[in-house]
Amino acid sequence: MSKRFDNKKSLYILAVLIVFLGLTILIKLPRERATIKEKLVELDTALVNRIIIYPRVNEGASFEFVRKNGTWILQNDNLTAVPERDAVRNMLMEVQDIKPKSLEATDKTQWKDFNLTDTLAIRVKLLDNKEKNLADLMIGRFTYNQGRNQYENPYGNGIQGISYVRLAGDKKVYGVEGFLALTFNGKFNDYRDKSFIKLNKENVVKISFTLPYDSSFVLTRKDSVWFAGNHPADSLAVAEYLNSLSYLNGQDFADNFKPADNPQCELSIEGNNLLNLSIKCYKTDKENEYILSSSLNPDVFFTTRKDGIFEKLFKSEHHFMTKTSTSKSQSTK
Repeated sequence: MSKRFDNKKSLYILAVLIVFLGLTILIKLPRERATIKEKLVELDTALVNRIIIYPRVNEGASFEFVRKNGTWILQNDNLTAVPERDAVRNMLMEVQDIKPKSLEATDKTQWKDFNLTDTLAIRVKLLDNKEKNLADLMIGRFTYNQGRNQYENPYGNGIQGISYVRLAGDKKVYGVEGFLALTFNGKFNDYRDKSFIKLNKENVVKISFTLPYDSSFVLTRKDSVWFAGNHPADSLAVAEYLNSLSYLNGQDFADNFKPADNPQCELSIEGNNLLNLSIKCYKTDKENEYILSSSLNPDVFFTTRKDGIFEKLFKSEHHFMTKTSTSKSQSTK
């Protein structure tokens, strides 16, 4: 009788423990989930009028994107520039889509582990046209996670990004899926429009080379045949050259340059359904260094070494001539 009573008592105790465990799960889990915001920022992107980026303390001064008359411009204390296409749109999408995946820390003593102290973090402020603060973010370090499915993100190979972020004035640190930390990791020049040449090579019919020492010439397409001057051109050499011109960006900006002399070299590109494109090249005092400008981005100057963009653009007539044309030219001399 005693043994049967003990078994019954044990069952009662087990039942009470199960009920207690169930209540704990029902009460505790919602509380834990409640500490993670479903969305970190509620943002209407149409209201954003300024985006101010404060790089890490040791990486330069702040700069900002400002919307004027419906057009975004990029500026710092000394310079106003055209931003890279889609730069602002990508930023706004990243901020709008911030959805915390995990709560990583709740105390400021842990900020350093995530590069989220005031000196280690990138700060991003978004304001409306009345200077009202729409969002104020501190963005820390970035890590890669190996995803299970290579189709889970546009970068493929199953690679997923985790950015660590907190709201300015808040102690909580969140892990956020996505590439937020990389989107805002650039400096002023990284966000500038570097467009130099963009064209459809199939539309090009004439390229005029203005070169020093009486070596100027014209590359012309007649029907489907290219000519360098009066001689048939090497089709492979022309094709490779046009491929290199289809999409070409500048590299290093020369913001303080002001042309004092005529350009040393020029390039003019003409075609069907093609806005004529003009390239000018100026020699600097430094050996093998040149300054380039393009009518596609006329107010911007780029620095190039002789073996950089300069070499891609400026070719001699001999470069395009076929072996047959070269031998005939030499035989007439």
